[in-house]
Amino acid sequence: MNKLKSTQKDKVKKFISLTQTGEQTAIYCLQQNDWKLDLASDNYFQNPEYYYRELDRKRIDQLFMRYRDPNDPQKMTSEGVIRFLDDLELSPDSKLVLIIAWKFHAEVQCEFTRAEFVNGMSELGVDSVDKLKAKLPMLEMELNDL
Repeated sequence: MNKLKSTQKDKVKKFISLTQTGEQTAIYCLQQNDWKLDLASDNYFQNPEYYYRELDRKRIDQLFMRYRDPNDPQKMTSEGVIRFLDDLELSPDSKLVLIIAWKFHAEVQCEFTRAEFVNGMSELGVDSVDKLKAKLPMLEMELNDL
């Protein structure tokens, strides 16, 4: 919350008080609603599952462990990425694969570092393959809106 302006910090506190959510959820919801407190709280109560940002980082880390390279435990190399895409039911040539790599801030093609994977999943607000799969249509729409 340190990077927020004082007016944004006030709105986060009010949102948390009103909705009884955590700080991450409040910031995300307000960002998605142009920092309009009334709109953000209305939208949150209508669709709380869309805005819920409290994640189980341990689950994300365990997910990474499932796909990591046994010879380099800090990386998910092409073999792990292929298994990850299979679990997501995505073809390697799908546009969604590029969107995931973009959202994870991947520096190397067909590879994720532990930090890229964990931070990417966290920023997307997902901690499982199923949650990421459910979020993919919204990511595609976001790209189309650019």
